[in-house]
Amino acid sequence: MYDVDFVGAYTYLGGRETLIRHVASIGRFCSIASNIVSGQVEHPTDYLSSSPVLTGFEEFGSLVGFYGRNSHMVEKAAMCLSNSMANRIEKIRIGSDVWIGEGAFIRRGVSIGDGAIIAARAVVTNDVPPYAIVGGIPAQIIRYRFEAPVIEALLELKWWNYGLSALEGVDFTNISQAVSAIDRNISSNAAAAYSAPLVKIDAAGNASIWRFNPEKGDLTEFK
Repeated sequence: MYDVDFVGAYTYLGGRETLIRHVASIGRFCSIASNIVSGQVEHPTDYLSSSPVLTGFEEFGSLVGFYGRNSHMVEKAAMCLSNSMANRIEKIRIGSDVWIGEGAFIRRGVSIGDGAIIAARAVVTNDVPPYAIVGGIPAQIIRYRFEAPVIEALLELKWWNYGLSALEGVDFTNISQAVSAIDRNISSNAAAAYSAPLVKIDAAGNASIWRFNPEKGDLTEFK
């Protein structure tokens, strides 16, 4: 099951048994394995019960009478829950060039920075900085992929915004050479900003093709 507002170019999702929900965006060049679980609904731990029945869960329609007689308490509980979990209402945001290993769990409201790596079976409960490698339960920073000056350069270049054109002549195995070559491609205008057609899939599963119009800042559907 996928509930994602936007997925960038050159990104793949592993598929099998994956439950990716409540995700605002996944950037470009991401590698997302199978069995990922994200954006699950959370419940209060300090109320009489953690059950959503006590906060007016609409699916329990047979409890309308109870809700009517106890509307004040139900509304209070719902409001307190909303306030206490305000930072967990936001959608998950995943940057570009992110690798998420098999079986990872990502908590609602988390942001994962560009270039980050999430180890297999990690439980991510907090934001992940760019180019950090995290793992464990709860996930902790193991190390960073590169030295700080390299990370700063990569975040400034944002090579993924240029698709593959920024990577011409780049030695992918040599990070120092790669940064220099990407910088040269971008500064010389050899690299061009990448703007691919967008596929929009509605609730019924129907697909339509759109393109971003940089002059107007909106999307135009291909007819």
